[in-house]
Amino acid sequence: MAKGKKFTRKELNKPDQFISTTDMVLAYCSKHKTGLIFVVTAVVLVVFSALWVRYNQNINSLRMEALYFKVEKIKAQNGFSPREIVGKIENLLNEFSEGPQKQRAIMILADQYYEIRAYDRAISLYQDILNETSPSTFPYQLASIGVAYSLEGKKDYKGAIVAYKTIIESHNKYPLFHVYLSLARCYEFNDNHNSALLTLREMNTRFLNHPKIELVESRLKRLEKLA
Repeated sequence: MAKGKKFTRKELNKPDQFISTTDMVLAYCSKHKTGLIFVVTAVVLVVFSALWVRYNQNINSLRMEALYFKVEKIKAQNGFSPREIVGKIENLLNEFSEGPQKQRAIMILADQYYEIRAYDRAISLYQDILNETSPSTFPYQLASIGVAYSLEGKKDYKGAIVAYKTIIESHNKYPLFHVYLSLARCYEFNDNHNSALLTLREMNTRFLNHPKIELVESRLKRLEKLA
């Protein structure tokens, strides 16, 4: 028959470890009740504040997306003249808060100003995008192109040449075929045929397999005859 372990009177009189620890915790809580209530209340307030901020951000983001959808809808409507489209988008722009949706709306507005040949206003809006975004982002690259095209549109060929060269030298992922082509065109308009020829010859090597390489070859042949 198995023998059970015998406990001495001394061992039986020892306090239970779990009960002792629980008593200590309860005693500590009772002693520091005010401080603990304050800490718990503060934690609860912080959690609820974070949830409230996140909720408001989500609501604001949805509202900005709805506003941007209105901008896209105005742009797509055929019943308005280009200047009416610009006016309506300008009015909506005041309702945007800062963020990516406003940047996209500004880009659309700048493009519309470019279409109606209000180049200075277009450049100003493109510059706003450049000031608010990083050079590595696509909006920055699109705004850089917009500035260059606008400078060319207002016949500031020297400024456009600098803008196009800056885009090329930035080594971003934006497709550069038409940027090079525009650079060559501005050199030609600025009566710098040698630089135009050099640019086109570089394109003939760099974009050898481009589907529109014949544009480069035809321009190159025309300029070589004039040289």
